[in-house]
Amino acid sequence: MIRVIAFDLDDTLWHVDPVIRRAEGVLKAWLEDRVSGFVYDRQQIGGYRHAVVEEQPELVGRMTDFRRAVLDRALAAHGVAVSPRAEILDEAIEVFLTARNEIEFFEGVLETIATLAEDFTLGALSNGNADIHRLGLAGHFSFAFSAEDVGSPKPAPDLFHAALDHIGCKPEEMVYVGDDPVKDVDASNAVGIHSIWLQNTLRPGPGETSPDAVIEDIRQLPQVMAALIAR
Repeated sequence: MIRVIAFDLDDTLWHVDPVIRRAEGVLKAWLEDRVSGFVYDRQQIGGYRHAVVEEQPELVGRMTDFRRAVLDRALAAHGVAVSPRAEILDEAIEVFLTARNEIEFFEGVLETIATLAEDFTLGALSNGNADIHRLGLAGHFSFAFSAEDVGSPKPAPDLFHAALDHIGCKPEEMVYVGDDPVKDVDASNAVGIHSIWLQNTLRPGPGETSPDAVIEDIRQLPQVMAALIAR
């Protein structure tokens, strides 16, 4: 019996690209105002990103820690001393995360989640660093795990195992809803979790495996869930 539905977040419940672009702009403006003479140059930041990947590959997938390490390099190169740099980094990460969680849900998302919460335990499993509390989803979601929490991003199975252990359910008792044919569909299928693919033109697929169901709009989910349970 299916009793748990877990959701991917970015590009499943909202478009993420405009959110990140805006958050980057907010962070840029804040840093240039906060740090005298500092210029948030995207080309230089890209170089720092590459250096962090090369020197600290364990941060890949830990998006907040990765961003902090990149900004630390940028501020150090600008000559900001260690002590004020730590304080600035704390503030900068908070500025970015606040803006990163200011999203616009796809039409029907909140209504659909409220409906499903009446019959299922809901949660989030995401490679990103969106926060269900900042998003206002904590009232309906009973759990949330990110790649940062478990130390490994999808398609690795760690996020799914964390949720199963937390809820105390078997893989066949959970459904995972996501937009990525590989990171969401293939990854959940590999663990034995039912998968529902929310089609995304940015990731047309296919993956290596087939989802249990395909939807084009989140508002189709209650009907699809009823069909899965009736099988």
